[in-house]
Amino acid sequence: MQITGYDHVLITAPPGSEDRVRAFYGEALGLEEIPKPASLKARGGVWFRCGDLQLHVGIEDNPGNERTRRHGSFRVRVLDVVRSALVAHGFPIVEAQPEIEGVRRLHCRDAAGNRVELVELAAGAGGWLARPELVAEYVGGAGDVERLALSPDGQWLAVGTTTEKEDEPAAVYIWRWGQTGMPDIEVETAASVWELAFSPTGRELACLTEDGSLETWRPGEFESDQFAELPQGSLGLAYSSDGGLLAVGAGDKVEVYRPGLDHLHTVRPKLGQINAVAFDPNGTLIISGEAERIQLWQVRPVQLSSWEVLGHEAPAVQLRANPAHNVLAALTDSDQVLVWDLDRGPESPADLTGDLSNVNAIAFSPDGALLAAGDEAGRVLLWDWQAQSVAVEIETNAPALAVAFTSHDGGAHLLVGHEGGRVRVWKIK
Repeated sequence: MQITGYDHVLITAPPGSEDRVRAFYGEALGLEEIPKPASLKARGGVWFRCGDLQLHVGIEDNPGNERTRRHGSFRVRVLDVVRSALVAHGFPIVEAQPEIEGVRRLHCRDAAGNRVELVELAAGAGGWLARPELVAEYVGGAGDVERLALSPDGQWLAVGTTTEKEDEPAAVYIWRWGQTGMPDIEVETAASVWELAFSPTGRELACLTEDGSLETWRPGEFESDQFAELPQGSLGLAYSSDGGLLAVGAGDKVEVYRPGLDHLHTVRPKLGQINAVAFDPNGTLIISGEAERIQLWQVRPVQLSSWEVLGHEAPAVQLRANPAHNVLAALTDSDQVLVWDLDRGPESPADLTGDLSNVNAIAFSPDGALLAAGDEAGRVLLWDWQAQSVAVEIETNAPALAVAFTSHDGGAHLLVGHEGGRVRVWKIK
């Protein structure tokens, strides 16, 4: 399929109504106005940013919007806040009927008569199981499972272990998904596995160990393909969403590679020791270090400057970019789980730590709807980050050291890494 999603939605308004349109969408609803292309400005109208989409309000003579039920529907965080803003700006509200379980909604008309629906999903809405079900357990050798990786085609599960015992070597264990017996492949590593990820193309599995060894394997036989030696203690590894770039922390630098560890560029962010890296869906490289700053770098084409997100008081040790939204999540050294909606600004993250303590791992779901956070007590919270509410809670009864989602087999599952080389799989949808 060549269609990848919506780009924009266009509605119409009568000539000369631009200021009234701005009052509704810009002032009452808080959407960001964006400039129209120079070639289209003469037509009038106003454009707004709405999450990852755009809302285009075009000009049309006698559009007759007030006579039709057709409408767009906006998802909102807190419906009551939006209701109050609309009333304060003089826009009448109509409570939506009939009621829909798990959904709060209302209708109104914008300044041009367009019907608008506003929707707030209740916590737990969206088909998530109120009581997640433990459906499988994978057990490798000794060591703690602190890294999980799933191949993009859903065929392979790879886990990396860490260990501090000389008689318990660290390793990467690989299973065919759904076959929970002995691992199909075991690769013993000379040091603890600190980073592990499949390329989004499925053509390689990259592994970074505590001694600075960076290696890629070809899925299938998982034979060694390429190798690079980085500084000992290097942290951070991430692929761009198209698989065209691999970024790896290398001491106080970040090395950027093309597939096959073909070196492209070195980023020197001046953050001290690099803690974590990530790519957003647009290919922007995100870097955190011990300097308590998070920087965003453009690497295609390479730029020599960066910009920063603010609002955190401790270094970020894990970074996760939302796959569907311009949203960044970070786990900090002080055990905070912070989420920045970068469309709304880089200064004020939401704190989604909740009542977790000693948080070990975070991960976004493939659709970007949920953020999982697991702690040392074995609790995993699945946050609806937009509503800032917990959609699902899982008690694993063992330290949750790593978390990852999968949705390849018709439902949705959460994987949790534990001590003793164990990975448990919970059905959540």
